Amino acid sequence: MEIIRKELDPGVVVLELKGPLQMGVECKRLELAMDDILKEKQTRVVLDLSQLTKIDSDGVGRVVKSLSRLRMVGGTLHLAGVTGVVSTALKLTHVDRLVKIFPTAREASQNLSATPPPSSATPGH
Repeated sequence: MEIIRKELDPGVVVLELKGPLQMGVECKRLELAMDDILKEKQTRVVLDLSQLTKIDSDGVGRVVKSLSRLRMVGGTLHLAGVTGVVSTALKLTHVDRLVKIFPTAREASQNLSATPPPSSATPGH
């Protein structure tokens, strides 16, 4: 699997996933990409799955883990371009109920860019 990083709107990271997202190296690549994003204090992420060819239970798990890691720091994750077997897998596992899904990465990015980023400082602390 190949991961291409883009920024379609300021403050929103888009990761375009190409190929399969399955147990092993592919899942590790997504985890490492999320590590980099979190180290950079980025909190608004779109996973563009329009070119994802297949996904297994580990791949679905990595998507959910990415969502929960972002939520822990006050961020959010949107999915884009979900079709075919990927769409079926996300519906069967109810991931489609946890995360907003948009037809395109552009629409998902624009939705996130309209949302203010979380404050890094908590008042009174």
